Amino acid sequence: MNPYVNIHTHHLSTGSGVFVFNNRFAFDRELYTISLFSIGIHPWDAELASINVFNELERLITHANCFAIGECGLDKQKGPGLEIQKRVFEQQLELALKYHKPVIIHCVKAFDELIEICSSYIHKIPLIIHGFNKSSQLAKQLTEKGFYVSLNPTVFKKAGFNFNVIPLAKLFLETDTCKTDLISDVYLKASLKFNIETDELKKKIYNNFEALSLI
Repeated sequence: MNPYVNIHTHHLSTGSGVFVFNNRFAFDRELYTISLFSIGIHPWDAELASINVFNELERLITHANCFAIGECGLDKQKGPGLEIQKRVFEQQLELALKYHKPVIIHCVKAFDELIEICSSYIHKIPLIIHGFNKSSQLAKQLTEKGFYVSLNPTVFKKAGFNFNVIPLAKLFLETDTCKTDLISDVYLKASLKFNIETDELKKKIYNNFEALSLI
């Protein structure tokens, strides 16, 4: 039986499954590296991205347990100016390309800019929009362009969201910062929305996870 995959979490778990723990580089005082993790410069922290910071980030990306780069991306609501965020994001995309790593992306109110920046990377490295809880129309647009979307647990409460527009081959699930929902709870909610047995959903998402590892 395939394990649960939690592609992005801020909380350590003793539960069964595959968990990719997010380290917010230059912010978290202690970095978690003893099992699969992601590490990146969050757009809120983009002003901290000195040459020394990038050198240390690159060193950590080569760690055996580093599965992905991120979360990184663009945020028009918080953080330094968008041009600074763009520069830091593109530098991390280049590192992902260099080390063949998936990228876990944070995006707030900047999807047009994000799509433009990612257009030359989308067919070279896996790009995962994490914590997605926007419209089903945007989800359709992103997956058609080649992005994966990882659904935030809050999306299952959205009225009128059409889950059928998201191909299962482009789907991930996560707990993000949620302390109450286990990843098994998220899968159960998703299986109801996608009208699929939970074990079959686990199989589909685990196949997606393995595909990331083969890049």
